Amino acid sequence: MSARPVVLLTGASGVVGQSLLREVGEVELLAAARGPVEPGRASRVVRCDVSLPLLGLEPPAYRALAAEVDVVVHSAGLTEWGRPDEEYVPVNIEGTRRVAEFAELAGAPVHFMSTAFVAALLPGAGGTLSETNVTAPYVRSKLLAERVLADSGVPHTVFRPTNLIGDSLTGWTSRGQIVQLISDWICRGRAPFIPVHEGNRIDVVPQDLLSKAVLRAIEGGVTSGEFWVTYGPEAMDMTESLRICAEHAAARGRRLAPVPVIDPDDERARDLSGLPPLTRTYLSVLRDVSEVTRAGGGVLPTSMPELRDTLGVPKIADTDAYLRTLRFASGR
Repeated sequence: MSARPVVLLTGASGVVGQSLLREVGEVELLAAARGPVEPGRASRVVRCDVSLPLLGLEPPAYRALAAEVDVVVHSAGLTEWGRPDEEYVPVNIEGTRRVAEFAELAGAPVHFMSTAFVAALLPGAGGTLSETNVTAPYVRSKLLAERVLADSGVPHTVFRPTNLIGDSLTGWTSRGQIVQLISDWICRGRAPFIPVHEGNRIDVVPQDLLSKAVLRAIEGGVTSGEFWVTYGPEAMDMTESLRICAEHAAARGRRLAPVPVIDPDDERARDLSGLPPLTRTYLSVLRDVSEVTRAGGGVLPTSMPELRDTLGVPKIADTDAYLRTLRFASGR
């Protein structure tokens, strides 16, 4: 590998991809996407599609790209929750298989963006997921993609971030995700209660910490390992999360009344009839995410100490990053 490795970044238009394209690093990034993409500091954009054979390229272009690339960061994927299992196959599973084939031709290691929620499906998990859990098909697809890489024999790492929030210092993100949407709903006083299992941590991580970890791994020549990009036992609990929401609401001139926190298995958390549609949706998502967290042990596995010590990821309080995310999302 050259001193400045050439990195093919799949999913360059996504939240992880856009964060990586803003992060300073001693690599040359090629932004791979099938649609429009903000190239950031990428040297060029590569139009390709991981769901297609040869990534949708003509054979000569495919071989030329493989000859150029030293490393692949695979962040392309269908990340929306609630789709049927089969809809995740073309990109999340078969797309990963095609990326592994490309990497083998290129002689390049792969750094794969999975999810910390696979903790709920690994051997020894502390519980099971209900058949209706909105996250389950997505999480299954990521675990299957991990196995595709493992079976390929291609050198690779697996990064397992929890739910991403904005940049740790500015709160910036290329687009709001479920954490920002539900937090805004809470801050507007629209949550009648919050369903969370006792002992669960509310584990969210700034997107730039993931980007820094990935780039430092590439620069350090790391080609194997599983990295849980989570706060684990350091993560805030729901009481602290709601305190931050109340602080943010107060800064915007709203007084947020105390929000009851109840067990998701309580009948009150399951009977959502009579509530507004958006409230029913968000309460169901919170209940399902709590179920995933509980199945993963309530406190997610973490590699944060290792990421700080060996890859130079900065120590940032999740509470500070969460508040900055709320401020950015609200335009303040």
